[in-house]
Amino acid sequence: MTRKQQKLHEQLLDIIDQQPPGARLPAERELAAVTQVSRDTLRRALKHLEGLKHIEIRQGAGIFVLAKPLANQLKLMSFSEEMQQLGLTPSNKLLFNDVVRADVKVANKLGLAPGAELFSIRRLRLADGAPVAIEQVYLPKSIFPELATKELHTGSLYDLLHRQYEIVVDQAKQQISATVVDEEEADFLQIPVFSPALLAERTVLDEQGRIIELAKSLYRADRYRFDVLVQRNGTRLATAFE
Repeated sequence: MTRKQQKLHEQLLDIIDQQPPGARLPAERELAAVTQVSRDTLRRALKHLEGLKHIEIRQGAGIFVLAKPLANQLKLMSFSEEMQQLGLTPSNKLLFNDVVRADVKVANKLGLAPGAELFSIRRLRLADGAPVAIEQVYLPKSIFPELATKELHTGSLYDLLHRQYEIVVDQAKQQISATVVDEEEADFLQIPVFSPALLAERTVLDEQGRIIELAKSLYRADRYRFDVLVQRNGTRLATAFE
């Protein structure tokens, strides 16, 4: 990218950052005048910013500002804690809440025998009222026999575990992969079918080294990202949000 192109992108990003998500930007003619470039040069820059998910260009309708992705800093926090740290209001819609028997795959990941009883909790996670993720959580009933799962309509899982059982989460193993959403997932997340998504699978251990949770979270790729700083010695540190 040339210095002139970089300056143009910075000018456009300044304009975009001053607008709320969903706002329509000025017309091409006005933007070209403000940035003092030709409309052809402006169009190329706008197309590049659209590819970076800063804006959406709708033919015949205009140029619209997209919501910035939420950033997971790869710290061991609940979704509620993450959103609160970002200054957003978390909320949930409980989709499923029951006791189930662990199949072989899930049992192996939790270190349990197949058929062990689990709390199975599926929630739609929202930030400021907008859907961000679908979360499926499995918790061993042997560890949490009387878990008050109904409280998860509004509260944080880790807060509930600490209050009811004095559980302190200590560490987790997490895998992140790319996927697409099916029809049901698209409906919950309010995005088109086959839209890209991020699938994060996490097993969580408490201070005693017990596996206390298996969580699978499906995130909207246009609203969420994972930021990691990888040092030369292999140590991974979380980056700051934006």
